[in-house]
Amino acid sequence: MTFSHKCVNGVDVDMEFFTFEANEVTDKDYKAARNVNAIFEKEQEKGGRIMMKNFTYDLNINSIAKYPASPRGSSRLVRVDGEGSVSHYKNFSEAFVSLAKKGSHVVFNQSKVVNARLSVKEGEKGNNSGIEMMILDLGECIDELCNDVKLTVMIRKEEVSVGDIFTEETCGTGTFIVVDVICPWIEDEKSNGNGTECIVQCTVADDKNITLANFLDGVGTVPIPPYLDRSADNSDISSYNNVYASGNGSVAAPTAGLHFTDELLTKIGHENISYLSLHVGAGTFKPVVTEDARDHSMHGESFVVDIGELGKIIESLENERRLIVVGTTSARTLESLYWIGVKILKNRFEGSEKDDSLSSFELGQNEWSHLAKTNVDNISAANALRAVVDFNKGKVSVSGRTSLMIAGDYDFKVVNDLVTDFHAPDSTLMLLVSAFLGSGETVRSVYEEAQDLGYKFLSYGDSCFFTKRKK
Repeated sequence: MTFSHKCVNGVDVDMEFFTFEANEVTDKDYKAARNVNAIFEKEQEKGGRIMMKNFTYDLNINSIAKYPASPRGSSRLVRVDGEGSVSHYKNFSEAFVSLAKKGSHVVFNQSKVVNARLSVKEGEKGNNSGIEMMILDLGECIDELCNDVKLTVMIRKEEVSVGDIFTEETCGTGTFIVVDVICPWIEDEKSNGNGTECIVQCTVADDKNITLANFLDGVGTVPIPPYLDRSADNSDISSYNNVYASGNGSVAAPTAGLHFTDELLTKIGHENISYLSLHVGAGTFKPVVTEDARDHSMHGESFVVDIGELGKIIESLENERRLIVVGTTSARTLESLYWIGVKILKNRFEGSEKDDSLSSFELGQNEWSHLAKTNVDNISAANALRAVVDFNKGKVSVSGRTSLMIAGDYDFKVVNDLVTDFHAPDSTLMLLVSAFLGSGETVRSVYEEAQDLGYKFLSYGDSCFFTKRKK
């Protein structure tokens, strides 16, 4: 039996009524369940949910570049302009010169990668060896003396307790005692296994005056990403760092810059370049395992920007020069500085407006969304960044820490042109580029076409040059 009903609010409903006996779930049951689920998911998304299933794609293992293009700068590039048009280029260096055009100002993250991956054994004389210990975040301690320094690490072992001792295996002189267990470190099924995130205290027996940087140079290895599924070799020492890298601090490379050569930098011109440092943490590799991205705990990262470099960026913005930002880390830093500037302008610091403590320059994961509700449309990127400079009058640099999560309907305030990699599915970086181009569907379409055309993906892969989608 079927009948139609015209509701008073203008909705017409066609209904089917039937009865029968069944001893199992039928196709009609499945269809009804799917329809109810679809309605439920739409309502959830209206409520601001960011469902990770909308920001993923099928990454073919053969598309992952195990090594970078040789020579440096010879990778391919896909271009998506502000209208959404897609074009392809065979050589990054040649394409960038033509796409950037005269008058552009380019921003790079110059943070240098340190040897942050160690092989350790349990105890001081333990037999359980070959355990991976990865430093997750160096913060500002890289130049401190190694003895008694505390580090946030991932130990590739699921059962770790306070008081456990691990010894590095290269020299056998460095020990690490677990002083706090934070949480399990969960990776996907294709990784090297789960582990434990914890805080360890370091002791070096034979050299009380060695810095952490020098210690890691001697006992650590280049922390290439786990998805490369290989051990680091000598070529990675240079390949996994940018030619302009300066200042130790990252445990993962800001890889969008790996395509740039000294020759290309010369063509761009020193006067058209600004550098900043966001010390990349290993959290950048951590997949989002929650259904709703908002439930993911975003990793924090430290940044430092010279006042002079920030001044060049402000001048470019005020003169309406094209600002090309190289890498999601550079983008995250500039966007964070914008919101810090908004906090200054709106007197939203805790305590005195003249408080110049580091905590005043921290930005929380979703703090931007609360600040955005205070009507920031009249605060330009240049004005916000200048507020940061003015607040730090007399200083040579601005430093702070950001946990900014860029996802969903985030509206970029500083960045309009972005050079970036092909990112891993289910990653926070996938969320960032999806917000930049307007949707996960757009990025997935670009990525799938690129895979079909043989592009190489992830840290050592080919490159993308995106322009923010026009509204």
